[in-house]
Amino acid sequence: MKLSTLLQCSLLSLVSGFSHENLHRRTSSCDPSALNTTVGTYYVKENETISGLSRITNRGICDIARLNRMADAMIPLYTDQKLLIPPESCQPDNSTCLTVHHPGATYADCVKGGPHTYYTIKGDTLRYIALKLNLTTEALQSTAQGDNVDAEVEAGQFVKLPQCSPSTCSFHPITFTYGTYKDIADKVGATVGQIMAVNPTYNYTSVAKGEGAVITVPGSCEYTGSNITVIS
Repeated sequence: MKLSTLLQCSLLSLVSGFSHENLHRRTSSCDPSALNTTVGTYYVKENETISGLSRITNRGICDIARLNRMADAMIPLYTDQKLLIPPESCQPDNSTCLTVHHPGATYADCVKGGPHTYYTIKGDTLRYIALKLNLTTEALQSTAQGDNVDAEVEAGQFVKLPQCSPSTCSFHPITFTYGTYKDIADKVGATVGQIMAVNPTYNYTSVAKGEGAVITVPGSCEYTGSNITVIS
């Protein structure tokens, strides 16, 4: 599966200005004693992006996303959104929180353990939703409406998901105090899309560091039989 042109442009926009050469130059000449180590606040301006905010504040995209406990760093910002600005770092992180296609990776035909639907957000396309759920775009198209997988999907819509049967996940609440959904998903054996699907109204929080919202997290998602079928 190849990333859509739209998704490629979005990801390139996020990391623009942060080439390996530039990053090496910043980190090799960085003086830790000269860094701003305070946590500040910032109100997003009209049409501002997280990559632009990263550049003007000299903070990493993922450092900003994690301190604000963003569900996904690629969710578009909105005007007057209040964000926490993390301390400066000699090694700003602009990539490890992003959900991206990996060449050679295997994508599934169904979601293990559920849920049954995904609630769309601003900026979603069927291709990106499939990526967040570790699904092939063809598998998602089999249950979701829409022929153009690269067209932005209207926010606030429920998209039906193909589910693996038999399969299961365990679901439990946590207090989300730091990180992104990708960080959580990598730890518990779920996907970013599954976490977003069971917490459809959560986006981010700007409460104090160490505090956070309670979210429901699926984990230990696995097949429970050998004869797997796709149901919807």
